Amino acid sequence: PALVRQKGCGLREELSAIVPYLEEMKKRKVERWNQILDVIGKIKKISSEIRPADFVPFKAPVDQSDLSCRRLEELRMELQSLEKEKSERLKQVMDYLNTLHSLCKVLAVDFKQTISDVHPSLDEDGVPMNISNTTIERLALAIQRLRETKIERMQKLQDLSSTMLELWNLMDTPIEEQQSFQNITCNIAASEPEITEANALSIDVMNFVEAEVLRLEQLKVSKMKDLVLKKQTELEEHRRRAHLVGDEHYATQFNIEAIEAGAIDPSLLLEQIEAYIATVKEDAFSRKDILERVERWLNACEEEAWLEDYSKDDNRYNAGRGAHIMLKRAEKARVLVNKIPGETPLLIAVFCLLF
Repeated sequence: PALVRQKGCGLREELSAIVPYLEEMKKRKVERWNQILDVIGKIKKISSEIRPADFVPFKAPVDQSDLSCRRLEELRMELQSLEKEKSERLKQVMDYLNTLHSLCKVLAVDFKQTISDVHPSLDEDGVPMNISNTTIERLALAIQRLRETKIERMQKLQDLSSTMLELWNLMDTPIEEQQSFQNITCNIAASEPEITEANALSIDVMNFVEAEVLRLEQLKVSKMKDLVLKKQTELEEHRRRAHLVGDEHYATQFNIEAIEAGAIDPSLLLEQIEAYIATVKEDAFSRKDILERVERWLNACEEEAWLEDYSKDDNRYNAGRGAHIMLKRAEKARVLVNKIPGETPLLIAVFCLLF
């Protein structure tokens, strides 16, 4: 309130009347200054948490030349803005930490070590978290790096799982042997956000599946080698029946050692043998008539040789056990042998036409 000088009052009385007002003003000044200092202290504290280390919140020293309500309100508005920014940054940091925790869990990566590498305050109890731009940027980079690792491992594991399923089906692997991989193969078509199980993409899991695929591939090579050998025997039998000679170089194409050394795909080799067998069958079918004649002729020649040995046996007419059977065979052999002279010129003529 304005002070009005009273008539008839001396200076002493006036001074006595003014002093209480001065004391009140001094008290209010101190209170206002303390309020401003409190707000400035909070501004500095929050600024140090969310700003870089070299950030100076006040370009000029704060003095007592302006202790108005307007100045206090400006500082409070600045503090409110910083508190809002701090709250938003804290929320962002917590979201990043939760994302990092999920990624570390799936990849079996040490979460505490990961956030400590970003900033030690993120893993220290009782210490305010550093929520500066640098910390937030490092958190974002850590998330990007782990997510890229997650996607890379996921794609590799899905490829391995597909190969594993194909090999299981190829070799009729029992269901019991597949059970231990069920939690892995169930993610064969999953997207990156859908894989959240702990250790689902750990190094141990990757090695576990790789070892199984390697085992199955080695087993496949072994079985395919056996199958190739079986098909080679079948091919030789078809060639023998077709009386194919003079084309032995084909065998060098079917090298088992090349399969064992991994120089040739056994599936490809098997296809080549199958194609060769088909060619031999077609060739044999086209010469079916002559081959049947050759078979009869060879059979007759064998019977002729037997008949000669039989004729030299002085005991052939003894009435021993089985003698009558031998006599019947000898009769049939003579019939076949008698046909040889007639068949031989025909066979020679056909061979001349064919070869």
